[in-house]
Amino acid sequence: MIETVSFDSLVPGPRLLFLGGVHGDENPGMLALSKILADLQAGKIRLLRGKVTIAARVNAGAAKRGLHFLEENLNRLVKRHDAPATHEQILANELVALIDASDAVLDLHGTPAPTRPFVFLDDESPENRSWAVALGTDYLLCGWPALYKGGVTVTTTEYAQSRGKRALTVEVGQNDDAVSELRLTTVVRRERKGFFARPWKNFDPINEGEVLASCSDGVDLVAPNDGFMIMPFEGASIGEEWYYIAVKE
Repeated sequence: MIETVSFDSLVPGPRLLFLGGVHGDENPGMLALSKILADLQAGKIRLLRGKVTIAARVNAGAAKRGLHFLEENLNRLVKRHDAPATHEQILANELVALIDASDAVLDLHGTPAPTRPFVFLDDESPENRSWAVALGTDYLLCGWPALYKGGVTVTTTEYAQSRGKRALTVEVGQNDDAVSELRLTTVVRRERKGFFARPWKNFDPINEGEVLASCSDGVDLVAPNDGFMIMPFEGASIGEEWYYIAVKE
């Protein structure tokens, strides 16, 4: 079900897996990989060593409908399912096979709010950090695993790292020369109806005590400290992640 295209340099080297469309409504990653694929096929990009595999539309079924997913969030259940019961569980089994056959994974996504490009640096080893910096994005965002410590969800990068692979998730956007490293400290789920205090954008600075959102019962949600608004999602359903807060390292 996951369509892939591979390019082999015939020279020994690492096996790199590009992923896009893990979430079917996130067009930036799919568009970026379509461009890379076209350039490779046209010879505009030449592979010097190793092998590259591109899966530009992992959840093609959701992408055709412009949906985040069909039944479950694929990027929360990337593991082997012995008895897959949903569309995304079937995809997860195919996805882990692709990851197992690779040495490094680069997963491209998009955000629901306007953003500058950034990398989720879940593995903070020097080698992975150097790879993240080399990508040239505006921000490196650390701390995701700590927010979900003890949870049962598994992302593409978490699965890859559990198998000894190098892995990064990139949220695609416009480039900037400056790179800032931030650490996620807070995840806020939408527990009841409400609205943002203003139209937040990804990486908007916030001040301690500032009202970030108001709930229908009159309770205001305020910033616990100075920091940055991360991935605000005005359309989040009850129980879903509404926004995150990060601070400078």
